[in-house]
Amino acid sequence: MPDSTHIASAHAESTFGYSVGLLDPIVHGTDATRLTDDAAWLQALVDTELALTRALIRVGLVPEWMSEVVDRLDDPAWLGSSIDLAQIAAHSRAGGNPVIPLVKALGAAAEELHPGASDHIHVGATSQDIVDTATMLIVRGVAREVLGALSSLADSLAGLADTHRRTPMAGRTLGQQASPMSFGLVAAQWLDAVLTVRARLDHVNDELPAQLGGAVGTLSTLTDRVASRLPQKGPDTVIDEIVAGFAAELSLRAPSITWHTDRLAVTTVADALASVAGAVGAFALEVTVLARTEIAELSERLGAGEGGSSAMPHKRNPVTAFLIVSAARRAPGLLATLHGSLLSEDQRPSGAWHAEWPTLRDLESLTVAAAQAAASLADRLEVDTERMRANLEITDGLIYSERVSTILSEALGKRAAFELVEAASHEALDTHRPLQVVLSGRLATDGHDESLRALIWKAFEPDGALGQSDRMISRVLERHTRERTATP
Repeated sequence: MPDSTHIASAHAESTFGYSVGLLDPIVHGTDATRLTDDAAWLQALVDTELALTRALIRVGLVPEWMSEVVDRLDDPAWLGSSIDLAQIAAHSRAGGNPVIPLVKALGAAAEELHPGASDHIHVGATSQDIVDTATMLIVRGVAREVLGALSSLADSLAGLADTHRRTPMAGRTLGQQASPMSFGLVAAQWLDAVLTVRARLDHVNDELPAQLGGAVGTLSTLTDRVASRLPQKGPDTVIDEIVAGFAAELSLRAPSITWHTDRLAVTTVADALASVAGAVGAFALEVTVLARTEIAELSERLGAGEGGSSAMPHKRNPVTAFLIVSAARRAPGLLATLHGSLLSEDQRPSGAWHAEWPTLRDLESLTVAAAQAAASLADRLEVDTERMRANLEITDGLIYSERVSTILSEALGKRAAFELVEAASHEALDTHRPLQVVLSGRLATDGHDESLRALIWKAFEPDGALGQSDRMISRVLERHTRERTATP
């Protein structure tokens, strides 16, 4: 399996993307750049070209002596001194893609090793075959990194869900306190989303296809060459062996048909990555909300120099959380551009395919960085259980109104119970008295016995308002354990 980290000389600067991350701090210092920069891309393109030559050697369409040439070209030290990444990038403008100058450079390097070797580089392929296949190699490296980060994130969230099964907090809807719930359920919901997007990305990563079709996707050049040079063999069998061998060299799936203008392979990857960004972004966004000064139920354990402000010495900003949110908010726009490339005309589109390259790279880079940051955030998340319980009390019992209404409906009927609790809630707000005091007084005035009033009083205990939370948490934790055990 090729190592896509051979060429390291250009990791400090990327043609399409960031140089050092001045305006993208979430990416700086992560593996995102290493996995997706120009050096990684050049290595993936070279790996693809060499895999094709090896597949052709295996079926006898290229002479056996080319094996030694390919092995030399695959030497990172030798290759790094023979191919100038900056020159490849500069010459890409003339043909609109980097494969054209790369093939020339590889051919020249091959000729130095063995006269005539350049004739056996890039045989039967077109530029899009190489770029599309290299794209999948980059995706694979990105997916592995993201999957690892999601596994770490899932472990941390599972710990939070289990620890805080019965930690009461205010559930909020539309920005308002709604009903009590447990923080463990919140963490379990985060965990369930992470497990879902992880499974989806894992499946996509197992199905990444190679691309090999030639000029218009017919494989006609290879078919003619097989018929001419290997007449004793049926071209169909040999072509199938070439495609399968090429894909196997790179540990990719052999496609049943070329997909030059069927860009679903790319959007499927993009959908999975954007879903990851969305899941970790939702987790991080909730952390920023619950870390607000007036809520203060969660906080990020910060290191020296983290979370500060240029103007306000007191600030303790949830910096990791909001950087994750920033990455997640960019993902939908990138995804939309990639879906736009599904509209690809002819057998190679003018611009749609090209628009994928920097767009997918940005999405990959952001997803890697966001997933890694989310794993770090969850590991350093601090939960203030006393503050959670205190926040439950700020409405003077109004947060229990739904539960109280439900219990009263058994004795009074649903409509009468709702109207009673609604009126009592308004009175509690107007008079600044606890709801349970107002409601108890109204029940006494209406002649209801002491037992009903005692039952209602117990309805204001947060531990009794968690419903099926514990069982739901257990199901998600069981899923986590099951999938964690199944992950190699």
